[in-house]
Amino acid sequence: MSTNWSQLAEQLRFVRAQNEVSIALRRGETELAPQPMRIEYVGRHHYRLQTEAARDEQTYVYILGEKDMDIQPEDRLTFDGHLIRVEFIQINRLAATIAEGIVLE
Repeated sequence: MSTNWSQLAEQLRFVRAQNEVSIALRRGETELAPQPMRIEYVGRHHYRLQTEAARDEQTYVYILGEKDMDIQPEDRLTFDGHLIRVEFIQINRLAATIAEGIVLE
């Protein structure tokens, strides 16, 4: 059984359209043209242990975009009043781009 990537891309466009925004990514000193995407906060806050007495709270997001979305690790964007840095982009981009980001502010 083969995967119908075109059909899957259409289904993911439908999912993205339910909460789509158009945001310009910033790469270094350059601001890219706005691109359609869906951004969702990961369910819970994550903590990074700094010492036994202190921990640093971190919030992550998922970013869903077109398969040819112009996005790279270290790109930044502002969403919902928060600065987000792109940390990771899924390698398989046959139907869509799925990236992960971390909320910095």
